[in-house]
Amino acid sequence: MRELKVLTGRSTRREVLPSLLAGVALGMAAFAADLVPEAVGRFLVPAFSSGFAWGVVALAVSYHALTLRSALVAGVGTLVLATLTYYGLVGSLSRQWLSDSGPALPAEGLSSVTRASAFWLVGALFGGLGLGLLAHVVRMGTVRNASVALGIAFGLLTGEAIYAIFHVVFIWVGPVGSLVWARLGAAAVQLLLAAVVAFLLHRPPVSLRIFLLSATVSTAASAASWRLVESVRMTL
Repeated sequence: MRELKVLTGRSTRREVLPSLLAGVALGMAAFAADLVPEAVGRFLVPAFSSGFAWGVVALAVSYHALTLRSALVAGVGTLVLATLTYYGLVGSLSRQWLSDSGPALPAEGLSSVTRASAFWLVGALFGGLGLGLLAHVVRMGTVRNASVALGIAFGLLTGEAIYAIFHVVFIWVGPVGSLVWARLGAAAVQLLLAAVVAFLLHRPPVSLRIFLLSATVSTAASAASWRLVESVRMTL
C-alpha cells in the first residue's frame, strides 16, 4: 500500500509539474515583455505574450503527456497558471507602483484587471482542453485522426497572425509606420514558427491532403474568432 501511494505521488508530480513550471514561467515572461521599452516590446510581446506563444507552450507540454487525462491537465494547467501569474503580477505590482502617489490601485483599474483575468481564464480553460486533446490525438491517434488534429492545431496557432495581416490590409486606415511593419513581421514569423512546430510534432506518416484541408478550415475559423476576441478585449 505504501509503495502504491509513493508511485501515485510520483505520477501526480510528473503530471502536474511540467504545466506548473511552464505556466508560471509563461506568465512571468509575458509580464516582463510589457515592461520593456516599446521599441523592444513590439518584438517580445509576439514571442511571449500572444495567443501563438501561449498556444505553442500548452501544445508542447500536452504533447509529452502520456495519457489523455494528463494531456488535458497539462493544457488547462499551463494556460490557467500563466493567466493567474500574469494578472497576479499586473495587480500586485500595479499596487506597488501607485502606492507612493495615491490609492493602491484605482477601483476602475482593479475592475478592468478582474474582468480581463476572468475573460482570459475562461479562454484558458477551453483553449487548454482543446490543445490538450489535439496534442494527444497527434501523438497517439490514427494517421487520419492525427492529420486532422495537426491541421486544427496549426490553424489555432496561426489564427492570430492571419487576423493581424487581415486587419492591416483591410481594416487599418492609419499611416503604415514602423509599428504596422513590426506587427506584419511578427505575424510572418509566427506563421513560419507554426509550420516548424507542426513539422516537429507530426508523427509520420501524415496525410498531407487531410492536414492541409483541416488547417485551412481551422485557420479561417481561428482568424474569425480572433476578430471577436479583439472586439471583446477592447471593452474590458
